[in-house]
Amino acid sequence: MRRSYSAMLLALGLAACSTPSDGGGGSAANHVTLQGTVAYRERIALIPDAVVTVQIRDVSLQDAPSVTIASTEFKSEGRQVPIPFSLKYDPAKIEPRRTYSVFARIDDAAGRMLWITDTHNPLPPPGQSIALNLVSANR
Repeated sequence: MRRSYSAMLLALGLAACSTPSDGGGGSAANHVTLQGTVAYRERIALIPDAVVTVQIRDVSLQDAPSVTIASTEFKSEGRQVPIPFSLKYDPAKIEPRRTYSVFARIDDAAGRMLWITDTHNPLPPPGQSIALNLVSANR
């Protein structure tokens, strides 16, 4: 009996030390998906190897850097704006009293910023999409 009790304690200890596979501290089944588009108004073709980044950030504190809640990055692969995106996040990380913003940027393959959001885009409620309008980084 003592042996099985020790084995059970060891198993529980190992389970407590393991990290979840989604890296977010919660079950992937609890995640929701923010869907939307990134676009800009100028009639300029997007370079074929552009990299799109979309993030949900906690921007509650004015004198401190924002905290990234969720992020996705993908290549445009020749697609032109508006480019659709989907970003999974854990709604348990969203606190009602805090302020969250959806941020996007488009870089070239070398990492130089081409387009960026320049306004606050509030995180919509789960199930609602968002259209992000970017401006040129070379203004």
